[in-house]
Amino acid sequence: MPLTSTARGLRHHVAVPADEDTGLARVSYAMTEQIRALAYDRIERQLGAVDQTGLNQISRYVHLFIG
Repeated sequence: MPLTSTARGLRHHVAVPADEDTGLARVSYAMTEQIRALAYDRIERQLGAVDQTGLNQISRYVHLFIG
């Protein structure tokens, strides 16, 4: 899921806080309308993480976009 650090005020952009749990240096927003498919071998490293609440919000919006 792509992230942006720009708050656009869109409901479907789910805020991901900047803290030790997420590993992010600044608050970012999951752009749930921009779903991407990647081959597993193209993923080099994990850049951050999201808690279960954030994952539930992201999942809900993704389901709305893909039907």
